[in-house]
Amino acid sequence: MMTADGFDEAIIGSITSYGRSETVLYSTKKIIEIMMERDAMTAEDAMEFFNFNILGSYNGDGVPAFLNDHEQRLYYL
Repeated sequence: MMTADGFDEAIIGSITSYGRSETVLYSTKKIIEIMMERDAMTAEDAMEFFNFNILGSYNGDGVPAFLNDHEQRLYYL
């Protein structure tokens, strides 16, 4: 199973489904909290980084899964 480097504390389990191998399950909320504390990011910056650089990356079969347990803020112009 692939993991997301530096986010072991955000692992909450694993998942399986038909036709897919077992994969690591992460708490998106915990990943955001880790980046805010460790990297001194704002919540918005951490969410943007997560969306583009973690969730938005595909590295083949066995990539981790991410639970949507965070608060998604919507901003309107």
